[in-house]
Amino acid sequence: MEESNLQRQILHSASRVGRSKVSSAMEALSALNPDIALVGHSERVTSSTAADILSPYDVIVDGSDNFETRYAINEACVRLGK
Repeated sequence: MEESNLQRQILHSASRVGRSKVSSAMEALSALNPDIALVGHSERVTSSTAADILSPYDVIVDGSDNFETRYAINEACVRLGK
């Protein structure tokens, strides 16, 4: 995560600059609710990885910031019936 992301990504803080967005987000969400179970995925979602990453889940929430990833997620969800 970079400092330039802080103004638009509320899960991250200046103290976690330099860490991965995944670990930073998981830390923030765990602090908000320590009773939730989180599974972090550090690999990029692409058209070739999306189905494998998304298949175990019933609900998919897309917070990606680029169209290539959004299209890959949408395509995988349609194929997987999610």
